[in-house]
Amino acid sequence: MHSSLALGDPGDRTEQDSKEADDKDDDAGNIPADTQEGDVSFHAPITVGGQSLMMNFDTGSADLWVFSTGLPAAQQTLGHTVFDPAKSSTFKPLQGASWQITYADKSFARGTVGLDTVDIGGAKVENQAIELATTVAPSFLRQEHSDGLVGLSFGSLNTVKPRKVKTFFENIMPTLDKPVFTANLRHFELGAYEFGKIDESQFEGPLTYTPIDASDGHWQIESKTFAVGDGEKQSNPNAKPAIMDTGTTLILADDPVVEAYWSQVEGAEMNDAEGGVTFPCKTPLPDFHIALGPTYTAIVPGDLMNYQRLSLETCFGGMQSNNGGSVQVYGDIIFKSQFTVFDGGNQSIGFAPHK
Repeated sequence: MHSSLALGDPGDRTEQDSKEADDKDDDAGNIPADTQEGDVSFHAPITVGGQSLMMNFDTGSADLWVFSTGLPAAQQTLGHTVFDPAKSSTFKPLQGASWQITYADKSFARGTVGLDTVDIGGAKVENQAIELATTVAPSFLRQEHSDGLVGLSFGSLNTVKPRKVKTFFENIMPTLDKPVFTANLRHFELGAYEFGKIDESQFEGPLTYTPIDASDGHWQIESKTFAVGDGEKQSNPNAKPAIMDTGTTLILADDPVVEAYWSQVEGAEMNDAEGGVTFPCKTPLPDFHIALGPTYTAIVPGDLMNYQRLSLETCFGGMQSNNGGSVQVYGDIIFKSQFTVFDGGNQSIGFAPHK
């Protein structure tokens, strides 16, 4: 389980990372997203300075950072591919710049900064700011399938100092056929991220768009109603705004929503030893209906609400409490049921059920 919502601070942004993006053909910007470790996270390949890395694409943060040769030697041999700036003819160090990020799950990374060419499925940005990790949390070392993160929230969350840098999406957006990227994540299946195009063969019916509030740097929407199974729609009168975060595994919701759902599941209980709600694996789970904006309700099938088997008899719930936090965080449990369009040009998010 992973929660990658960034805890950044505001500040100025540098112009040095806003460079050239190549023109695209119709197939550019499509990269496969492969599920890892039981849908804990979804990773996809990119190249930095011609070197291929497997990355976690994260709409909850704004730092593009990589495992690098600046890490201690012993940490470079733990199953990760490590970016070597000395092997890139296009790398340029950004003198005096540094970064340090802490995520909501208390994991962290920090290091130095440079500029290099980043290619994501043919969508290419030259002189993109790359953050080279020299220190990472033990939890990142254990994630052998991930060589870093591609932050896709808004640059106001970026942690580079003395001046913030633009994200890959912010740099490439003006050159795309459409100012969007899409997340097509699947349960135990190969999915995809795509830049500049909306693949209409991947979802049912029309897309429904809802406006976002990006004032704090997140893809944030309102989410005020819900229903459990075939039950009536319920209101969450003091609903916190919800952040659509591909870097978080679970749904982290307000307590009234969590309690209303799990109260309908026989045997469900708060399990302090496991850090969340567990339930008997043999118990079928109801569908979860959740408002994503004022006009669209997503249906998360009950089988997706079963996140993980802990033992032969006990399973861990796919929705847990946000512990009274200032936001709800909607992670991959929801994305696995919904094709999602992140529209930077119109400051909105579009949703439709997967085919």
